[in-house]
Amino acid sequence: MISQLLFLGLVIGSNNLAAALALGALGQAHLRFRIMLVFGFFEFLMPLVGLWLGNKASTVVGTAAGYITPLILIVLAAFSFYAATKNSKDEKELAKQITTWQGLILLELSLSLDNLAAGFGLGLRTAQSPPPLILALTIAVFSVAYTWLGLVLGKTGRKTWPTFAEIGAGLLLVLLAVLIWFDVL
Repeated sequence: MISQLLFLGLVIGSNNLAAALALGALGQAHLRFRIMLVFGFFEFLMPLVGLWLGNKASTVVGTAAGYITPLILIVLAAFSFYAATKNSKDEKELAKQITTWQGLILLELSLSLDNLAAGFGLGLRTAQSPPPLILALTIAVFSVAYTWLGLVLGKTGRKTWPTFAEIGAGLLLVLLAVLIWFDVL
């Protein structure tokens, strides 16, 4: 259970690293407390919503849940790989526009969809799900730590890392899906 929580925190929170690297590279690190607050809030809330939805759906889905969870994670990995191919110039312009409270909330809503989906997938596996508050807190702590790290590193000018972070997150999601598929986690 602990290894599953740590792995989920590591994987699910890693997309915030890519976003924070971009924001830090654009000189937005001075807004780190605002960014970390918004990111942490949604990274905590979305897995809880996903778990609740997954628990409700588990009665409908039944035995197929063991197959659906890894498939959801594979789809999330595909989105991470796709995000790594986006034009970085477009991302920079977007990052400048989203440092308002409203912009950060919209950004984090899109970033935390993987938390919602992961929570949903885990909610389908009700017997094997970690305690909801512990799961949400673990993901939020990792996400805030990644956000801080990304802002610091982005500020130092490491602009090529967002792509590597997105690819890495995708690979970790595939690994998590495989481990769940083979009932290792």
